[in-house]
Amino acid sequence: MPTQGPRRRRIAAALLIATILLSIVGVSSISSIEPAWWRARERDAFNRGVPQEGAENESDEIEERAQSALDRMTYPAGTMPAAWRTRARSHVQRFVRDGADFFSPNGPARPAASAARPPGTTSWASLGPAPIDNDAASDGYKYGLVTGRVNAVAVDPANPAIAYAGATAGGLWKTTNCCSAATTWAPLWEGKDFVTQAVGAIAIDPNNHNTLYVGTGDFDAADQFGEGIMKTTDGGATWTQLGADIFTPFAAGTPDKPEQNIGALAVDPNNSNNVLAGTRHGFFMSHDAGASWARYDVHSQAGQSQRVSSIVLDGSTTTTIAYVAIGYPYNSRLYGNIGGGNGVYKATLPAAGAPLFTLLNSGWPAGTGSGTANNVGRIQLAQSAQNPQLIYAQVSSYALRNALGTWVTQNGGASWTQIASSGDSSYRDCFGSGNFEQQDWYDLFVGVDPSNDKILYIGRTGLYRMVVNADYTGVSSIADLANVYSFGCASYGSIHPDQHGVAMIASNKFLVGNDGGIYLATGAAGGFTQINGGLNISQFYAGQLGANFAGGTQYAVGGMQDNGSASWDSGNAALQWQARGNGGDGFFAAFDPLGGSISQGNWYTEYIYGSLSCSTSGAQGSFNDCAGGWYSFGSLVDRSDWSTPFVLDQLHCASASCKDIILGTYRLWASGTGGTSSFAWAAVSPDLTKGNITTDKAANTIIDVRLAPSSPTSALVGTDDGNVQWSNNIFTGASCSAAAVDTPSFACAPNPSANWVDLSGGNAVLPNRAILGVGFDPTDDRVVYAAVGGFNANTPGTPGHLFQASCAASCESAASWSWADKTSNLPDVPAASVIVNPNNRKQVFLGTHFGFYYTNDIDASPVAWQRYQNGLPNTVIKYLTIDRGATTLAAFTYGRSVYTIQLPGAGGFGSDSVYVPIILLGAP
Repeated sequence: MPTQGPRRRRIAAALLIATILLSIVGVSSISSIEPAWWRARERDAFNRGVPQEGAENESDEIEERAQSALDRMTYPAGTMPAAWRTRARSHVQRFVRDGADFFSPNGPARPAASAARPPGTTSWASLGPAPIDNDAASDGYKYGLVTGRVNAVAVDPANPAIAYAGATAGGLWKTTNCCSAATTWAPLWEGKDFVTQAVGAIAIDPNNHNTLYVGTGDFDAADQFGEGIMKTTDGGATWTQLGADIFTPFAAGTPDKPEQNIGALAVDPNNSNNVLAGTRHGFFMSHDAGASWARYDVHSQAGQSQRVSSIVLDGSTTTTIAYVAIGYPYNSRLYGNIGGGNGVYKATLPAAGAPLFTLLNSGWPAGTGSGTANNVGRIQLAQSAQNPQLIYAQVSSYALRNALGTWVTQNGGASWTQIASSGDSSYRDCFGSGNFEQQDWYDLFVGVDPSNDKILYIGRTGLYRMVVNADYTGVSSIADLANVYSFGCASYGSIHPDQHGVAMIASNKFLVGNDGGIYLATGAAGGFTQINGGLNISQFYAGQLGANFAGGTQYAVGGMQDNGSASWDSGNAALQWQARGNGGDGFFAAFDPLGGSISQGNWYTEYIYGSLSCSTSGAQGSFNDCAGGWYSFGSLVDRSDWSTPFVLDQLHCASASCKDIILGTYRLWASGTGGTSSFAWAAVSPDLTKGNITTDKAANTIIDVRLAPSSPTSALVGTDDGNVQWSNNIFTGASCSAAAVDTPSFACAPNPSANWVDLSGGNAVLPNRAILGVGFDPTDDRVVYAAVGGFNANTPGTPGHLFQASCAASCESAASWSWADKTSNLPDVPAASVIVNPNNRKQVFLGTHFGFYYTNDIDASPVAWQRYQNGLPNTVIKYLTIDRGATTLAAFTYGRSVYTIQLPGAGGFGSDSVYVPIILLGAP
């Protein structure tokens, strides 16, 4: 996740302002000038380990992302059902019909699509990106052709042309022509009912290379949750799910209880029935090739973490020896100082029952594994190919999160030596400047050259080649092979930052997985070849289509985790997108569908917490800071979400441009002049959240905003603490009317006195859970929808995931509004985005964390929801949007990029709408 330029400027400004304030009022009185909510949020952040805007390294931001994802899934009760995707699959197979097609044979003819990349007709069509041209960005760091994050890589030891890549949210991929720039990948988890797309670890059975075990969940960042272990015995053609009820999202009673995601897997070379798994809170072992599992403590230190960060096996003797690293990465403000068990442990693998582990602490810092945390943090292990008793341990600092050093044993752990000059200060760029990365808790690996065990490759934010001396006691050299943030170095730009996985192939030849995809490395500075072709694994938050996507010039834009914002236009023959804006993480994105083009018009991208950037000279233009009053002198003023929502009104525009735009923090902001400067925005609401910043687990922020298709002045917001709020006068002006739309005179001004109605009704019907998505009836701004996240177990008295609200008579009071539960036969999974077909108000679309659903008659009782995965992998659908011309529906997914499908016209469905689901009877 490369750092964004404007954010650095904001941090510098904030530090300058803080210094001035401290000199004026003194340290003891600084809190008196902070807003109460900010002090409360700081306290909450301290308790939860969630730093706020202004933090000085990416570690803080990664933690915030994970905490935000966790809170939205578990608010307000803090629970997550075990194997919830597996349960959802069972429910869907029993109670939800697969839709045949949006269009009925009895309906009108499907309109012809004249676009260069037409949306799908009977199935979804992938819009890429595959990959992204990162060098096209006008600002920020540049890393060539990139895709989404790859956590794990593996190469078939019997056939190095076969390799596997596991994405954090994009599934498992295989190539049979590794490894060169011509390498092509095929996805293995495309089944419509495949329960997860999150990969944390891959292990190939050394006795049968067609047998693989794949650990699910995101071990490093934890914003995706595991669903057990996937096993194949035929090279990926078919899969069996293992341990879904064992590797659960939460493990109550353990000190580091969330995210039982798997980050380490190993298969016993002497007995393939023995399979070892390491998770974020425990060590597991199977003695029957994964059919059953048991959790075993690696150490006996009460109250200390059992997080397994690495496993290596020595199969050179009759009975295999396991080396297991416990590596809780830092002092957690949420769980406390629980790294007292960190260290390397050794056990002989039994044929049955528990392995007996022994701590190997000779030569380690005093107190390692003693029950009291010292400075030993995350540990990654790697083994010599020539001497299996020669093992390296790359160790991060528990306190500073950087490199504590590299340790080595030559005698199977009986004694260790810290390699001299292997600490953080030895990691320098090509100019000799220290890199001081400080996120070794998140991205860390060590690999050993298979032909020379004195050559190590160490993946951190950057990638380094370490050569140790003849007796393994000191460093001969450390070379920065990537110089990921050092512009002037020759190797800069050759590989994306944040290294997560490595697979050695031969001497000076290995694969690397990182936040930008997968690379072939030679071990030389700049010696990287991106092999991301076809890896459609970008993690989108939201996006927008152009004016008429099914015909004419096409545009799409969106924001992604780790890879900023990017756009595609039909001038590109391939599905290669171009990076836009300033880099870093990207979230919501938009552009003027009438006046915007590659070289003209307003374009918008966003970094964390609503750090908005705008270009007034097209997608290729320079993007400058245009955040409104939610920032002040570069410092965050409002509570705002990690992914702050904003939307440009595409339907209510002047004849040549669209300029009405809104953005939600804890209140709503609006601009009628395009919002391209900090002074163009005005707050048009009070606090629209519950505001319980000291008593609940939510961040109390707006997480979705929508404008009404039928009215230029109506808006709707959903919050992470269960509120839905509605207004019909956020804009004002004599020419701000439906009659003036698409004329030169159309113009709106923000209304600071807008009236707002809290529709939540005390959450008597609408669940008090995160409202991940909101939407309007396209013909009536007094009919609205809410897509509800989390799980029914968190609000057992108010279950459900899709709700419709409407009002009778006056709509200006909450009493005139009523909610109807439209969940019907939907599964109990987080619903993330809802939108209605502008061509037919009865047809409603819903994107969830387990697939896409639609109904042809939202007014029916009960509603008949159908699933429609045709061509769409079963992935997390973050955001649904429709183009201005109402020709195309787009699904922006968190892990499988973007898909489009053509919209039915009025009456474009028929025979399948008579299907009525079996609800209640036997429903889980």
